[in-house]
Amino acid sequence: MNGKRLTALCLAFILSMSVIACQKTEEVEAEAEAERVAVEVQTPRVGMLSVDTAYIGTVAPQEQVYVMPKTSGTVTETFFEVGDIVKEGDVLFKIDDEAAQLQMANARASYESAQAGVTAQNSGARDLQNYQTEEQIRQLRDSLYDTDDKIDELEDTLGDLRDVGGNLSAAKKQAQAGIDQLNELMVAQSAELQNMNTELQSLNDQLNSIEDKESPEALEITASIAAVSEKIAVQNGAIDSTKLQLSQAQAQIGQIQTQIDSINATKTQIKSGIDSAEDGRETINDNLAMAEQAYSITQNEIYPESDAVSAAQLQMASIGIDSAQMQLDFCTVTSPISGVVESVSVEKNGMAAAGNPAYIISNKESMTVTFHVAEKAKNAFNVGDHIRIEREGEEYDGVLTEIGTMANPQTKLFQVKASVSGGASALPNGVSVKVYATTQKEDGKLIVPYDTIYFSAGNAYIYCVENGQVAKVDVTVGLMNDTEAVIEEGITADSQVISNWSSKLRNGVEVDIVSIDGEENAPIAPEEESVEEPEDSEESEESEQTEEET
Repeated sequence: MNGKRLTALCLAFILSMSVIACQKTEEVEAEAEAERVAVEVQTPRVGMLSVDTAYIGTVAPQEQVYVMPKTSGTVTETFFEVGDIVKEGDVLFKIDDEAAQLQMANARASYESAQAGVTAQNSGARDLQNYQTEEQIRQLRDSLYDTDDKIDELEDTLGDLRDVGGNLSAAKKQAQAGIDQLNELMVAQSAELQNMNTELQSLNDQLNSIEDKESPEALEITASIAAVSEKIAVQNGAIDSTKLQLSQAQAQIGQIQTQIDSINATKTQIKSGIDSAEDGRETINDNLAMAEQAYSITQNEIYPESDAVSAAQLQMASIGIDSAQMQLDFCTVTSPISGVVESVSVEKNGMAAAGNPAYIISNKESMTVTFHVAEKAKNAFNVGDHIRIEREGEEYDGVLTEIGTMANPQTKLFQVKASVSGGASALPNGVSVKVYATTQKEDGKLIVPYDTIYFSAGNAYIYCVENGQVAKVDVTVGLMNDTEAVIEEGITADSQVISNWSSKLRNGVEVDIVSIDGEENAPIAPEEESVEEPEDSEESEESEQTEEET
């Protein structure tokens, strides 16, 4: 009886130990399963990475002409306004041609008189010849009176312009005084900003000398740094405001100076017109003297001498007609090209000055964008490179056509030009646009997403999968943009870079790869547990019999 009980106790102990062993095995497997981490991996791509820089450019047409009249005078008619489309040869505006018509009439009269003289001499009609000569003299005297009146009008206009120029000069002097005050304010603000920066540097040096950054002294210095930084920001805002006022004042002076220059140019034109009128008066006097002399010769000289004088007058009159026709043609100004009217600086009943642009006409079938870059960026450009132009949400493709080789003396920047295609006519002349150009690029490099890179104490690292486990790999980062980065050292093209983050990422942790390069990875089927076969039935029966016997 005791032996049977002992056997039962042994069997119960063995069974309990088996249960405990199974429980521990399950706990170990659960812990191992909890340490595993699901990851997404991707291999580095090999290719080119570029960094674009934004600039501000100005749009202008590739073909643009300044239409300048060749004579001065009052505008009587204009036919096109800003935005109109013109064709080559279209009449843009007309200038008062009264003086030119008068000159033409005078020239024609001189010619007709000379021709009539020849006819009269050839026909012997002396009386008719005398009458015509006297009529010519009368016309020349009338022309002389008209020329004197024209000179008086021009001199009156010149006096008015001098008064306006004096007023503008006074306004310019007053505006310059305001600029001087703003410059003094700018100097004072800049000095105060320098003092603030010095104070900030001193506070940073004090903070850097303290090892415990959480100490009261360090916290107090940190607060002082924040306060000084805020003052610096406010001071910078004040300086920017002063700069804006200074820029506006300078623009005002520029406008006043432009008006002064325009008035001076108009005065020059009027003086030139007075000189021209005085020259015309001398010419009329010469013609009058010549007509009177011709009349005297006709009356008192013999026919051979009269024939010679008449022939000379006829030739001179013909030249006078050609000259008068040229002056008359100058009063009708036409467009030299086909295009769009960009600017009009003349108006009806206003003055047009010879040599001053009256119309600006652009052929906008192709446009040019001009922007300025630093030397480093200029060295990265090549003629033919593509750039991107953006304005009001619209984008245009551009190609570099010109890269400057000389820096601006003031800005130290280089001028770059690009032609714009594809809807370039929608870009108004003179507007500012954003220009995006590639200033840095590296080719044939290993490139990974920027989000896969981590930084600690200034050092970069990434997580990779090696032998089914997480491996922290130190890397050297090269060129970066907003989404990707070049890895110079640390990985190879076959490296499996972990692209998702998990708090379980650390060296040695087992991984389950759920996707590779964006494609789902088939899960690994767990191994089936082996089921122990029961012992031989005969042995079982023997053990049962033994138990019964016991």
